Amino acid sequence: MHPVCPLSLSHARIFVLADVWARWKRKQGFSVRFPICMHYSGSTVFKITNAVSNFLQKQKLNDVDKKTLDLIFNFYKIPKKHLHKFTEPISVLDYFSDIILKDLRSIQVSCDYNDYFNTTNQRYQEFVCSVFDIYREKRFITIHNNNKSLNYPDLLFRNLAVNRLNETKFSLPTAKAMVAESLDKLDDEWSFERNDSIGTCIDEYIIDPMFDAEFLSIFNAIYPYLKDLAINQSNARDIFKEFLHKIKNPDKKVSSIASELYSNSQEILPIDIFFVERHLQNWVAKRIYTETILLPPHLSTHEYFFLGSITKNSHVDSASRGHGTTLSQLIEIAGPENARLTLLLSFGAPHKDYEWASTTEHIKRKLTKFNKFVDNLKRCSIDKKHQYNVTNTLKGMRKEIENLIECGNTRKILLLIFDELPKVIQPMLTNSSQKNNTKKVLSFLGEYLNILCPSLNSKLYEN
Repeated sequence: MHPVCPLSLSHARIFVLADVWARWKRKQGFSVRFPICMHYSGSTVFKITNAVSNFLQKQKLNDVDKKTLDLIFNFYKIPKKHLHKFTEPISVLDYFSDIILKDLRSIQVSCDYNDYFNTTNQRYQEFVCSVFDIYREKRFITIHNNNKSLNYPDLLFRNLAVNRLNETKFSLPTAKAMVAESLDKLDDEWSFERNDSIGTCIDEYIIDPMFDAEFLSIFNAIYPYLKDLAINQSNARDIFKEFLHKIKNPDKKVSSIASELYSNSQEILPIDIFFVERHLQNWVAKRIYTETILLPPHLSTHEYFFLGSITKNSHVDSASRGHGTTLSQLIEIAGPENARLTLLLSFGAPHKDYEWASTTEHIKRKLTKFNKFVDNLKRCSIDKKHQYNVTNTLKGMRKEIENLIECGNTRKILLLIFDELPKVIQPMLTNSSQKNNTKKVLSFLGEYLNILCPSLNSKLYEN
């Protein structure tokens, strides 16, 4: 994430769907890495610091300043007492990072928070430098209009990238064609060097964020192990270069530290599934190029799951532009549990844009009815003559839910659990004195609520 504002709903729902997948795969017994980091980069943050500094110093405000301050005060609702934190770029990024992390934790997104970092991390910046060293060695860097850029047009690289693309799975049937078109159009006119920006400095220039975000996944694979290794600023760049050489050529002799990083990376790479908004197909094309240069085919990302965005009045939700709603606002309005459930309801056709309408009251009504059903399950029994039907119902619903998780349709899963299952089971409940035998249904609910909304799962076991 680029933390220049609170998380938009479009970005928040990516994390929620990824969380459902992570919890589902853990349920199946897989070891899951669900990384999280903040990309401290770019020049957007300077608009904020300039506007706030001019405001505090009572300078004349230009149109950009006025628009930025309107976002800060009226959309992000930043208290004026915090404005002193908005005069330095890193402080701004820290402020919004804290909000984003707090909000994601609030809605129970199970990222690897203990391994969180931001890209001011010295080791990450040394890693960026090592990657660009590899780019130079591979002659993937070229000069266009006296500026350095990546050599996308070279047919050697392009043909290899096309081959890699063809070996990659995409959840949206048309997505591969979209990315292929973007890949074909990538040129060398966009320089990766910036003068006024935040990011990794190489040769007195800052690397544009669109040219190092592509390999964050590779760094994520080794980051948790770095703290236990003797890597410092003087040797990090060389060690990372050795690691990148070995990951491309496993037979290459390297230092013991680089070899250990290589071994550890094999536990994480390849990325099994990468969730990304559909409109970022150009960035995905660049990412495939990057993995073609740095990784052997079997370690490339297996699948890209393309998602639509949240829209409001047909405008794409964007917190940085002040459109739509932020996750912070949704949590304040609906509470963390309802915020998560509302986002899950937006995934009926996950690849399409979702026109946002407030569904918090809708989900509250569903929860009220569902809680009554759960109370009945705890109090009542199921007649013996219905046990076979209950078993078959749960078996069929389990299969359907697993298929729906696979395709990202969490809306249908919620409707099955909140509406369809109670409709089938409720008529089978009896107030007879026989021993309660509804544990099978409660266990089934707990199993999938723990994936969809863990806080609801805990309520199943409350007295």
